[in-house]
Amino acid sequence: MTDLIFVRHAKTDWNKAGRIQGRSDIPLAGEGIAAAREAGKELRGERIDAVFSSPLIRAVQTAEALTEGMGIEVRTDARLLERDFGEYDGKTCESLGIPDYNMLFFRMEGVRGVEPIDALFARTRSFIEDMERDYDGKTVLVVSHGVCISLLTYALTHSAFNASDYDLEYIKNLTFARHRVGGKA
Repeated sequence: MTDLIFVRHAKTDWNKAGRIQGRSDIPLAGEGIAAAREAGKELRGERIDAVFSSPLIRAVQTAEALTEGMGIEVRTDARLLERDFGEYDGKTCESLGIPDYNMLFFRMEGVRGVEPIDALFARTRSFIEDMERDYDGKTVLVVSHGVCISLLTYALTHSAFNASDYDLEYIKNLTFARHRVGGKA
């Protein structure tokens, strides 16, 4: 079994403003770094064998703050990038006339520049398969983004994406979600 701890990055100024971030490389707000350091106390005393992060600065800064003083290298993996929201990056749901992020998520399919959900699922599923194969018996901290973590969680129990049984789970900043994957049946 591989123990996975998924964490959404801490807050950025764009989070506070309700802006869609996607692939925009926005750093953490000052209070985001402090909050991540504080949240990292929850991991003290826990065995963390590996740390993977999205390469976007807000995720890397969060991973580094969470593991500060633990002597663990933060490795980046492009499969943990947030969904590419194309021309929606930097906009708010309100400015797009969409009531909430769940509606936004499902309205994006087929929009120019937006990463197809099947492509996002394929990369998250690939990451899960690698963790299961390469980190059996280990605990892995994974720092990523809201939509990506929602799909990572879905990929734990699904080998293909099916829109009819997927519900976008909203994940708050610095939320820890623990999962186990693999092992013999």
